[in-house]
Amino acid sequence: MNTNFLRRWSRPKVVLVISTLAESPAHTLRVVSGLKNTGATLVLVQLAPSDTFSASGREIPFLVRAVAAIFERNSGRDADQAFLWAEILSEVTVLGSTPLERIPPLVDSLAADLVVLTAPEIGRIRFRALNDVDTDLFSRLRVPILVYGMRMEMTPWNGREPRKILVPVAFGPGLDLQIRFACRFARRHHGCLTVLHVFQECEANADPWQRTPVSVESKLPISDLKQEGIMCPMEIVVGVGYPERKILSFNEQKPHDLILMGGSRTMNSLPGSSHSVTHAVIAQASCPVLILGSAIIGASSDLTESVSELSTA
Repeated sequence: MNTNFLRRWSRPKVVLVISTLAESPAHTLRVVSGLKNTGATLVLVQLAPSDTFSASGREIPFLVRAVAAIFERNSGRDADQAFLWAEILSEVTVLGSTPLERIPPLVDSLAADLVVLTAPEIGRIRFRALNDVDTDLFSRLRVPILVYGMRMEMTPWNGREPRKILVPVAFGPGLDLQIRFACRFARRHHGCLTVLHVFQECEANADPWQRTPVSVESKLPISDLKQEGIMCPMEIVVGVGYPERKILSFNEQKPHDLILMGGSRTMNSLPGSSHSVTHAVIAQASCPVLILGSAIIGASSDLTESVSELSTA
């Protein structure tokens, strides 16, 4: 990965949207409509059920069938909706059914900068990779993944930019990249960041000064961000408890347009838990969630680049 990756992630030129038959076509079309504001080339693929996939790839995509069915009914309001859907789809490359294991090669072949899931569960479905190892999209893809679940409020994304961005952070590998990307992303959308670190109960006995916003700020690359000219408005807050609960409750109390999850501990299972903090957040969040986990892990070696190289990315 070269020094342009932060810029690519912040300004995606190619976006792959993955949907399923189980969803409402209207939800998928709302997602696609919102993404059109990015100016990126959009490619929409329907995830194929394993028992119905046709190797020819000539199956008619479900959204096209849905639009055709509405035209056939030809009833006033439905026809208006069909025209709207047809207009949206006319600017999108719509692919036929594709099995899950072909998604990673598709991302590579498209040189996609961002993958969008219209349902959180898509990222957790297990499949067999080319190396015969079971994996999922969250672990396999080396680009950011944006999740728009049916329960997520998308109103701020309809014609508007995400201005209020919540950034839960964990200390460890990938933190610098997460904060750098978050600042670039916020600057592009004229937004501001709320950086949230949750100290777990086992850390509650630490000295009080170690659990303050000032202590968290000392672990962030603030001086580097200022030197690189990518600093943005930022608030730092702390909490104590289970990270996923605190992240979700904080977002309920102070709603944000987007939650930006990083790598490191947020992608790992908690002690005694069968799921990660990230998985818990995307399952219950009321706003879209942007996940950098595997992309950040794959880019960790690039932290050795000089400040001058990063500032030109």
